[in-house]
Amino acid sequence: MMTDRELIKNLKKLDKIQPSKHWLVLLRRNLIARVDYDIEIERERSERFGFLFGWLGSFQSTALAVSLVFIFVFGPWLAIKAAENSLPGDLLYSVKKASEDVQKTVANSEEKPRLQVEFASRRLEELSRVNQDIDDSSEKTEKSKEIIIDFRDNLASVSQQIKDISSKDKAVIVAKETMKLSENLAKAKSEASSEVKDDIAEAEKSIEKINEEILTVLTSDKGENDESAATTTLDQEIIIYLRASTSTDEEVLPEN
Repeated sequence: MMTDRELIKNLKKLDKIQPSKHWLVLLRRNLIARVDYDIEIERERSERFGFLFGWLGSFQSTALAVSLVFIFVFGPWLAIKAAENSLPGDLLYSVKKASEDVQKTVANSEEKPRLQVEFASRRLEELSRVNQDIDDSSEKTEKSKEIIIDFRDNLASVSQQIKDISSKDKAVIVAKETMKLSENLAKAKSEASSEVKDDIAEAEKSIEKINEEILTVLTSDKGENDESAATTTLDQEIIIYLRASTSTDEEVLPEN
């Protein structure tokens, strides 16, 4: 298997290469198909951890009084589960967001970027449901903008926190999640109303910045002599994709 030092040396040869948009699309599609399973495993672990602590966040605001009654009667675990499918404006949406806030609070610095990407993925799921389930255009636009604001806040946090990752293994996990997030964002943009497309376009730029920062972590010399820093073939291909996609000015979108 290629060592980190050999990988970094070979990646530097890509600096003068301008990959085609079609090649990048095919590479991303192939990688996403292979990382989906890894993402689900990581999310299951995170959810088990989140259920232990998420209910504590319900005490952050008096506006959650009704939700607290629900929690008292049915238990914190059921309250968190019931809130999973809530949308902005729903009774239990504050429970959902409070649960996320507590998970971010108790997570260590290297785990926070992955959590933020996971929560950003939830915002895209919410955006998709708003587009599909709400018919009133003004209500749809209002909820969509609220979701996108939260989505961009998640991305901003990832961008700030990614530098705190010292483990390349954890950086690869964030890269996998971000790659899937980028694909879903492109889909959300195609489904969204014209009123929010510009907001989504700004979010796409944020993901590009995150990719650059992840690449910096993955190609740094830090930890190159640590056996745990050894990369798999899939990890190496992800790095190649990030290197190629950040070296081209073309916008890489999924093909139909």
